[in-house]
Amino acid sequence: MQQHEPSPSTHLPLLKPISPHAGYADYLAELTHELPFSASQFGVVLVSALELQERKNRGADSKKSMESEGTTAPAWKPNVDSPHFRCSVPVQNVTGKNVFTTVDVTVAGHASTIYARCEHSFMLAAASAAASKGGVEGGHYSYKATAENFTKALESNPVIQGHQKNIVQVMKEILDHPVANETPPGIVFSINMGQDETGLQYFYCLNDIWMPALKTFGKLSEGNRGVKHVITEEELLKADPEIRLRCQELEEKEGLVLGPMVESDIPLMLELNGVKFDDEYGRFIIKRSRCFRNRKGEMVAWAGTHGDFSIAALHVLPEYRKTGLGRLVLHSLAMLHIKLAREILSTLGDDAEPVSATTLVAHADCMDYNQATMIFMERCGWHRIGFYLWIGVDKNSKE
Repeated sequence: MQQHEPSPSTHLPLLKPISPHAGYADYLAELTHELPFSASQFGVVLVSALELQERKNRGADSKKSMESEGTTAPAWKPNVDSPHFRCSVPVQNVTGKNVFTTVDVTVAGHASTIYARCEHSFMLAAASAAASKGGVEGGHYSYKATAENFTKALESNPVIQGHQKNIVQVMKEILDHPVANETPPGIVFSINMGQDETGLQYFYCLNDIWMPALKTFGKLSEGNRGVKHVITEEELLKADPEIRLRCQELEEKEGLVLGPMVESDIPLMLELNGVKFDDEYGRFIIKRSRCFRNRKGEMVAWAGTHGDFSIAALHVLPEYRKTGLGRLVLHSLAMLHIKLAREILSTLGDDAEPVSATTLVAHADCMDYNQATMIFMERCGWHRIGFYLWIGVDKNSKE
């Protein structure tokens, strides 16, 4: 996807729609260069592509009739037909030349995602600041990439200060200007996207380092703070033969069958989930899901998919724990996520750069207080990459 560098005179509104003529595959392929740190933005773009694909498939009767007549329907290629936006704002580096703060934003449901291309550098700078101030040794550097340590990093780095100022401008624009006004022609969605009925505007999958900036805009709601975990396609493929064999054994010996969740499973899934969701979101979670059922057809272990394509609602009933079902469900769903991403990426042209199995990742977020689940994820081969927030901002009320 072609990026255009704006002139230094760029003014608000900063965010511009990503061209509807650019395919989702192009956008996803571009974001793969930023993985795993772009995992949430990659996920919401992938959800948009799949939702568009489903809508087009529902109207695919003409394709069936063409096939029955012996003709071939044209290959489907999804365009960017959802609220995805980008801006690139200049910053002077140490040599006096302009570098650019590139930020991608997606407005989906009642929340906005923000992904800054320089975010990984910010996290490293925050970790380095922690080390220079006598930070705790050991553990992944992402644990040191906190709001407090990022504030320390800003003090001595004018380039990071410039990038941070630009990203704060983008956040302000989301809060002050309905992004819906900037949609390409023919795209319809609510002008209130990004906020709920109380006027709160929500950000999800936002790195912890942005907490101080958000506090300057207004009162923050109580949000969830999670630790993002990722696993590569390569790692999943390596474990897949063993996982498949174990699933086959469980079906033959224990009568435990792996399959998708259905609508009647929603009440149990929502009741036992640590974070509470409404029924409508429950229906979304089960659209891409995996679960085990016993011989009675009862669901005993399960997981679904969030709006950013992360693993949702992973749970195993107490009487079925320590049997490996959690790992099997987690692996099976992660493999489905990779498969669906590959499905969209497959619409890239033959001359496109291939996306390697070491690059593509599945991801999941564990609440930062849920040590047991984090330990479980790591035993299953997943790796933590940082703290992320789901939080609301009320710009009409100050802290």
